[in-house]
Amino acid sequence: MTRLPALFALTFLSIGLTGTLAYGADPAQASAPTAAKRPWRVTIYPLLVQAPIFGASVDLPTLPSVPGGGGGGGGNGESGDVNGSTDVKLNAAYLAGFLVQADRWFAEANGTWADVSAERQLPRVNVKTKTLIAAARGGVRVFKGLSATGGFHHLSTDLDVSLDLPNQGITLQGRAKPGFWDPMVGADWRVELGRWDLDAYFEGGGFGVGTDVDLDGGVRGDYRLGHFDLRIGYGFTHLKSTIADVSIGQFRRTLVLNQTLHGPSVGFGITF
Repeated sequence: MTRLPALFALTFLSIGLTGTLAYGADPAQASAPTAAKRPWRVTIYPLLVQAPIFGASVDLPTLPSVPGGGGGGGGNGESGDVNGSTDVKLNAAYLAGFLVQADRWFAEANGTWADVSAERQLPRVNVKTKTLIAAARGGVRVFKGLSATGGFHHLSTDLDVSLDLPNQGITLQGRAKPGFWDPMVGADWRVELGRWDLDAYFEGGGFGVGTDVDLDGGVRGDYRLGHFDLRIGYGFTHLKSTIADVSIGQFRRTLVLNQTLHGPSVGFGITF
């Protein structure tokens, strides 16, 4: 994690230096890459690094061994829900993907590996997830730079949750490895400004087919340097998932998890 600020600083410095050299060169040469536009362009992104800020809340409904629950049940001895939310914490995620662009359409796919965690002390709530997200989507331009998009997310998660209940003197733990396939629909806006390709997007999905709610969006800019792109951006992902038959102590119950990741990203691409 200590290397992330240096990585961001180095990338921005590279953009500034290469931009200065480009503008100091012969104007005819500097404008050559944008003068002859190709009907389509393929870009491979072998490495993207994101610094997501992660937070989560968890709900363990109807635990009969916990009198009064942790906030959802009654206070007279009956069973109730146990729930809690974490503080936010800065983590790291790694991505790779490719993008194909043409005049009126685009298609892209990417994979994200995130090993993230967050906790809160009082009451102590700890959520750890190792998540692999594979995503693919395509878009068709409907008005100027605006495109309608559709695709899917596949999420595979190794989930570890613990909640300390000091009033009852017990700790509840739950582990699960769910997998989800989420259909996604949304919108994408793209524009070219000199050497910059700017993109803003938003998608929603899940619809109970996979997760309950799957929201994804962000903004990003690709700075073209011949056959290389330098990318900077900011993105977010919010998931709500209901996971059945999770072992919570001696019981098997449904676990409802809300988790949100958001933060800046930086990387490079190779264009063909």
